[in-house]
Amino acid sequence: MLPIKELRKKLLAQRRELFRAVAQIEDELLWLETDIESERMERAQDETFIRLLARLDDRQKAEIEEIDRAFVRIESGDYGRCEVCKKPIPLARLEALPAAAACLPCAQAREKTST
Repeated sequence: MLPIKELRKKLLAQRRELFRAVAQIEDELLWLETDIESERMERAQDETFIRLLARLDDRQKAEIEEIDRAFVRIESGDYGRCEVCKKPIPLARLEALPAAAACLPCAQAREKTST
């Protein structure tokens, strides 16, 4: 039996940290977008930084969505089972990646087909 309560706590902590990071990045983006007095070179660097932060922000939002899907799986009783092959996901994988929806072989196969 999986220690669902401990993994759920881990997911909640991870989710809270991601929300904090996303909020901080959004604050930084707002500050950079309103900085009117920068020189031409600084502006180019700022724009590059804004694009980088926006990508990080999207990745963090995707992680939050993965965590939310893990909570749905916990509620439905499907947590800890691979969405692809339906076999149990090893506890070590769930402890390392609590939002994991697939076992390692299925996740690796999915990565190979998406690249």
